[in-house]
Amino acid sequence: MRAATRLAGERIGHRETGGGAAPLPTRERDTMEPIVDLAPGAEDNALAAHFGRLIREHLGRDPRRVSDFRTLRGSVLVVAQDTGTSMTMRFDHGRLTIHDGAIGIPSVTFCGDEAALLRLPDIAFHRWLSLPKLGLLHRRQSGPLRELARLVARGDLKIYGLLAHPRLILTLLRVLSSHP
Repeated sequence: MRAATRLAGERIGHRETGGGAAPLPTRERDTMEPIVDLAPGAEDNALAAHFGRLIREHLGRDPRRVSDFRTLRGSVLVVAQDTGTSMTMRFDHGRLTIHDGAIGIPSVTFCGDEAALLRLPDIAFHRWLSLPKLGLLHRRQSGPLRELARLVARGDLKIYGLLAHPRLILTLLRVLSSHP
């Protein structure tokens, strides 16, 4: 297949180029900065502005979160039932657009009180495993995850799409996490 793309008479690895193939582009040159935008009208939504500011801060602080952010693709609807506000976060491989209200059909929906939704960034993750910290070794840091599980079990926080899109949810929570 490679021979079909060469020109007639062209040889691979000839002496003028040093005997090898062209160097592969480095990752630093070809990557673009992550983009976090608020759609028109979303500036007035306090929940949308808070999550947008939080994601921008975390992406600027930790390069591992940038690589997690680039893997996100899908839409997430966040509904605060007590205040009646909602927002849609649309992820597209390194670009996030936050809309006011429900836009399109979301992959995942978080539905609960605003206080419960604002506690989502409190979940701590292992540095190497990229999973939430839980267990005897991490009692203090696993408290927010246990509280989130209690809220889900009681029905105070509903996560639609949890079983269908677990990777999207875990990656989003890693990007949102306020722990390094």
